[in-house]
Amino acid sequence: MGAYTVIDVDGHVFEQDSMWEHYIEPAYRERRPRMVFDNRGTERYLIEGRLSPTPEGRGAWSPEGIVRAACRRDGGHDPHARLKDMDMDGIDIAVLYGTTALGFCWIEDQGFAASLCRSYNNWLADYCKADPKRLKGVATLPLQDLEATLKEAKRTVKELGMVTLQIQTNCMGKNPDHPSYYPLYELAQDLDVSIGFHFGGGGAGVDRFVNNYVLAHACGFAFDTMLAMSTVVCGGVLEKFPKLRVAFLEAACGWAPYWLARLDEHYEKRTKEMPHIKKKPSEYLTDGNCFISCDPDEEEIAHVVEVIGDDKIVYASDYPHWDAMFPGSVAAISERENLSDRAKRRILGENAKRYLHLN
Repeated sequence: MGAYTVIDVDGHVFEQDSMWEHYIEPAYRERRPRMVFDNRGTERYLIEGRLSPTPEGRGAWSPEGIVRAACRRDGGHDPHARLKDMDMDGIDIAVLYGTTALGFCWIEDQGFAASLCRSYNNWLADYCKADPKRLKGVATLPLQDLEATLKEAKRTVKELGMVTLQIQTNCMGKNPDHPSYYPLYELAQDLDVSIGFHFGGGGAGVDRFVNNYVLAHACGFAFDTMLAMSTVVCGGVLEKFPKLRVAFLEAACGWAPYWLARLDEHYEKRTKEMPHIKKKPSEYLTDGNCFISCDPDEEEIAHVVEVIGDDKIVYASDYPHWDAMFPGSVAAISERENLSDRAKRRILGENAKRYLHLN
């Protein structure tokens, strides 16, 4: 729409309470997620008898309530409003993750989880119909059940046109290199669809804090994303599935040079204890199948480009969540004086085209 083709690899939608009334499958209608007020008057979803996100105690999340935290713009639930905001910010294509759906992998009832994923994916597909060329869905999968996961992955890609499969950085305490994920990685290769690793509640950062949302949020996204990359790379996922395209999202990119250098050091000094890989961890990023999203306003982008190159970073808006930069997220990159024109062009769109295999 402007000087650069801009692809937002990590935007979000928000699941309104009314959505579940229309899309939930009949068998689970009485158990559908319901928006309720907690004892402080903030909005939460009630799912499986538990408030989501947790309002108080260990891992407490979004003290202002889920709606005010996660849906700061009507475009979160109204695709036509979103398209206007995309025009305002200069975004050509938005790749869309859920909000409450990010936590479906923690639901204990496998049948219920699979039903919620199907219902949500159907709604998201309809949301994207407002402009299929500009709005692209990310499939939410019932990772608790491999058979259901593979079936839903095929359906969402082949029938609903979704461009990415989502795996939470931590699902029930399971790392992304767990062998149970191998069939999904193989399927992603066969479908020629990418996988986005996105934080989805619970994990290394969140569980350490009691009624401290600021640190839970700051640490949870960053640390769990770093752990996810460590297991994907050093656990041999990219070695075993060389055509798999992956992205690590919503943790900024400034950590990447330090973390890759640290992993390389451990590989060089204890190579025999890392039997799943055949080269330094950082070298797997040079294969062109591994990407990291940046925050538009983070100071470290130029440094990351200098250290690991401009062909591995992708732009993400996080719209319409509380920590999203709107408007101005595209300009925060395109108007930088410490990035070359080539780097801007690659970060804002060209790298995402390779990640998503978009024409």
